Order: sequence, then structure tokens, then C-alpha cells
Amino acid sequence: MKLVEDLVLSLLNEESGYMEQVAGWNLACALSGAILADLALQYRIDMDMESLTLLDAKPTGDSLLDPVLADIATAEGGPHTVQYWVEKKAPDSDGLLEKVLEELTAKGILTRASGGFWSLSQKVLSASKQPAREATRQRIIQILMTDEIPAPREAILIGLINASDAFHFLFPPEEYKAARERIKFISNMDLVGRAVCDAAIQSQLQFSLASQATKPIPRLKLRSLLTKQSFRQGNSARIFADLYQEYGPVFELRMPVGKPLVAMAGNAVNMWVNRRGRLHLITKNYISGLEQVFGAQRTLPGMDGAEHFRMRKAQRSAMSRSRLWERIDELYGAVRGALREWKPGDTFESLAVLRRLMTVQTSQLSVGVDASHYMEELLEFKDLALLTHVQRVFPKFMLKTPRMRRIRKKIDQIVVEIKTAHTVAQRSGKPRDLADNLFSLHNTDPQFFPQKDMTFALTMPLITAIYMANGLSFMLYNLVTRPDIYRRVQSEADALFANGDPQPGQYSQQAIDVTYRFIMETLRLYPAVPLQLRDVINNCVVEGYEIPVGTRVLIASTAPHYLAENYPEPLRFDIDRHLPERAETEKPGAWGSFGLGTHTCLGKRWAEMQIAVNLLMIAHHFDLEVSPPGYRLQLNPFPTNAPRKKLKFRVRAVRHPVEG
Repeated sequence: MKLVEDLVLSLLNEESGYMEQVAGWNLACALSGAILADLALQYRIDMDMESLTLLDAKPTGDSLLDPVLADIATAEGGPHTVQYWVEKKAPDSDGLLEKVLEELTAKGILTRASGGFWSLSQKVLSASKQPAREATRQRIIQILMTDEIPAPREAILIGLINASDAFHFLFPPEEYKAARERIKFISNMDLVGRAVCDAAIQSQLQFSLASQATKPIPRLKLRSLLTKQSFRQGNSARIFADLYQEYGPVFELRMPVGKPLVAMAGNAVNMWVNRRGRLHLITKNYISGLEQVFGAQRTLPGMDGAEHFRMRKAQRSAMSRSRLWERIDELYGAVRGALREWKPGDTFESLAVLRRLMTVQTSQLSVGVDASHYMEELLEFKDLALLTHVQRVFPKFMLKTPRMRRIRKKIDQIVVEIKTAHTVAQRSGKPRDLADNLFSLHNTDPQFFPQKDMTFALTMPLITAIYMANGLSFMLYNLVTRPDIYRRVQSEADALFANGDPQPGQYSQQAIDVTYRFIMETLRLYPAVPLQLRDVINNCVVEGYEIPVGTRVLIASTAPHYLAENYPEPLRFDIDRHLPERAETEKPGAWGSFGLGTHTCLGKRWAEMQIAVNLLMIAHHFDLEVSPPGYRLQLNPFPTNAPRKKLKFRVRAVRHPVEG
């Protein structure tokens, strides 16, 4: 294992799912120093107090080391000092860290969870031998607590951890205090360790002053927004793509009331949020009002840091695609139960019917009850809560009207029904669902997940079902108005269901290629949640603009979907964008349909496949058409992206009877 991998494993915090929160520049210097040390240990370079000398320019075959070795081999004006190279490569540390984490994942040591969290793999955790990370830490402790002379590699690692100022994360305060002199002594034993420490200390002033030389944030008034054609169309993603092209990646929106809002858009912004957002942004402030409406103190959307990671881990297995595959027969049954009601000549309102369709199956699979009869009122309450407490369009008293109070009581009834369905006897012999995981978490640690937070958590799957129904509505419109694609999706569906219900293994990439690319293109043009709000808790510099603490930022994560540099002719519906040879969504920062960073949708793989199964079954059983013919899609952007209620479909014919 390379030294840089040992360093990353040593600094990975299992509780937060990411690196210990050491100073960014110190960590950057430590990572670049580790790469230099690895090259020295492979006898490609030599170092002394004055300079770094190239010994052998032959590539090592390592994708982390060879780019640095090539830079050293082709550098002009050398030889340069170790500190020169530490500082020169430090700005590349974000990409370097991601590569190290990916390599550790490829080796089976780490697992990457949705949201950009990392943890030791199940293979490592279940192995009889001590995990590599813990073995490294125990070896460091042994060296520090004895008079043993460490090997050069170990001395370098200790020096690098010290340069990161990370030992106080690895040891309790008293142990760290007792070992401080020993750490200092060992850190000075090796040139690389000393050079990295010097680079970190001497560069801190330069690094802190760099944020002062920033550009002024452009300001635009609300009327500039109102004049945009995309605004009148209700297309939030396109609005902010237009504003990005006119004002740049960061700009300030002057609102009619309240503080200005700083908007951020573009590929580089999306990459920054994914890599650095966890250090500077939180969701708690703007989501707290919504939590209180449901009687909750803390929720998954409103959590950040280590507690957010812990809550995701508690729910992850119940929202994985593998869990959906285990219950695929239940999904088929729930879909058919709804589709049997569709008769030739029937015309139905898309949102109402599809929301009920998705709520039936999602509630049964996630919380063990059919909560579809609560769907309309839950949607009304949720939408008003978002408009009141998050988007702040309406006054708060609107949630206290007699009707809203009655709906709030019905939401409590949902929780009672779910609890009743999850007694030991009721769950005997049934596969675990999300509610089982939540009840287990509450019973295990009622302080972390108290009873008062249960209502929000148990009703979240029903809200998610509504989002999926909105997406499915967009997909059906795009499908029936594009006969050529409709026929191709029907062909894939007919092949899958030709000999009965397909099993999970039959949903291969080849089998649903057109369907998958069609879904991706619809999500590109009509993302369910095109924007996110966050609050800045630590000063940050984004694309040369300094954003101070206390600023509320709007992250237009899906604005890149409408940029021609990512998607040529972005307004054109083109499923071939998602062919492997084009792979336009693979451009860094170009995709944001499921959110960014630590708050990326936890159940996105489940949701993608559930939508695919629904779409394929509808295509297999029915020929649909838009009603009235020629209707053009209109968007409703508030509080989340959805078609307007005017969208209707007519069952032109039943292709295959819905049986079972």
C-alpha cells in the first residue's frame, strides 16, 4: 500500500464518512508530500535540505505517482526544493484525494455511499485480520508510546499526520499531550516531514490572504429575472442556466423582502459543492421551520456532518436497489392493482392518477401500509409547508387554519397505522423495510432518534413517491408525444414480459437500454428538484467570489443541464446523449438531478429502477395519447417541479390485458 493511501486511511473518520476536519491547506500539503515520499521510496527521486533531484524518470505505472514524476522530469529552472514541489502540487489536492479514495475502493478497502460518504468495506469489516486503517493507527501508537526507532516510512507518515495537525483527532486529549514531544521528535527525523510542516506553516499566511483578492459579486434585481422567457415558462433549471451565461457562476438576487440571496450555477460550482460543500454549507437553518411543522427536532434533510452520515447509514440498506429486487414481486402486484382500473377510452388526469399509483407501491414497500388514501391531503400539507417555511411565499398562519389542523391529525394517523403494522407478530416472516430500520434505530438510541422525529421520517417515503410521480408524468408525456421512442420502449417491455414477470437479473443494461436513456434524458430536462438552498457556516471562495458566513445560497444544481457546452442543442430531446460514446452526463459537474454533495438523494438507485419498472409495465400494457391531442406541456415550478394539472392522458388501446 502506498504511503498516501496510509495517510488517507489514517485521517478517514468512520463517524462522519469523510476526512477529519483538518485545515484545508495543511491537508493539501500533506497529500502532496505523501506523493513525493512515495516517489522517493521507489527511488525515482532523492531529496536533501537544498533540493529535490530526479533519479529515474521511468514511469512507475501508478496513476497517482506518474503525473507528479512527469512534472518533475520536465520542470524548468531546477532543481527545486522539496517545499517548492509540496506547494506546487498542493492546489491539486482535491482531485488527488478523490483518486486515492477511488483506488482504495477499487482495492475493496473502502465503500462509497451515495452523498459522497466513505466507509470501510464489508469485506474489510468482516475479515478476521485487523482492518488496514486500524492496524496503521495501532502501529503509530506503538511507536509513539515507546522508545522504538521507527522505519523511515513510518517516520514520514507520522510527520505527515503531524503536518496535517490531525493527531488531536486520533488520540484523546491527555494521550496527545503526553505524546506531543515524541511526535515532534519523530517528525523531525525525516526531510519530507519537515518540508511539509514548513510548507504548511509558511504558506498559511499566503493562503488566508488569497481570499481577500476576490471579485465583486454581480447583482441583479428581481425584474431582471421576471423578464426571462424561461421564467415565464416556469423552467427553473433553464432560468439559472440563462443567468449563469449572463452574469457568471456567482451572482446576487435582490428579493422584494428579506436578505439578498446568492445564487451559484455551473459545472465548477457543482464540483465545488460535491468536494467542499460539507465544509462550508449546512441545511439546518432553512429546513428547521419545516421540521417544526411535523413536530420534529432533527431530520435527515436537516442534518449535516457526522449525524447526517449516521442517519443515512441507518436507512441505507432499506433504500437500496438490492432491497427493491428482493421485493420485485410485490412491486409488480402493486402496479398491476392500479393498472387494472385503466380501461380503453378512459381519460385521466396525469398527476392525480400517477401520484396514487406511486404512493400505493412506495408506501407498501417502505412502511408496510397502503397510505394512498392520505396522498392528496399529505401533498396539500407538504406543499403549503414548503411554500411557507422554506420558500417563504405565504405567511405562517396559513398552516394553522382548521383544515390544515385536521390534515395534521391525519398525518399522525398515518404514523399510528405504520406502528400498528410493525409489531413483532405483524412483521414475522416479512422482509425488513424502511420503517423497521427506523424503529430499530429509535429503540437502540432514543436520544439520537427520538419519538418526536418519527412522524417526519415515516412520512418522507410518501413525499418521495409524489416526486417520482411527477417525474413519471413528464416521462409519459415525452413518451407518447414521440412515437418512435414509444415503439422502442414497448419493444423492450414486450421482450421482458414475454414469458411472465422478469426477474432482477433480466433488467440488464442491454435489455432496457432505450428505456434507461429515455429516463435519463427526461430527468435532464425536467428534474424534480432543480434547486437547493443552503446557509454558509464558514467563509468560502467559489470561482473567485468570496461568500461570507451567514449568507443564504441557492445552488442551481441542474442549470448545467441547459448549457450547450455540456449538452449540444440543450433544448432538444435526444436520448442518444446517454450513449457510452457520447456520455454527456459524465462531464464533471454536468449532472445534478439527484442533488449534490452529502445531500445527494439516498434512494436514487431504488427510485430509478422503480420508475423504470412502472414505465415499462405501462408501455407493455397500453397505448396512450395526450388529451386533448396537441396539448403542449406546461410546468408548475412551485414548490417543486411538476407538470400542470391540465396534463391528461387517454387510453387509446390495451395492448396486453392486465392480469393477476
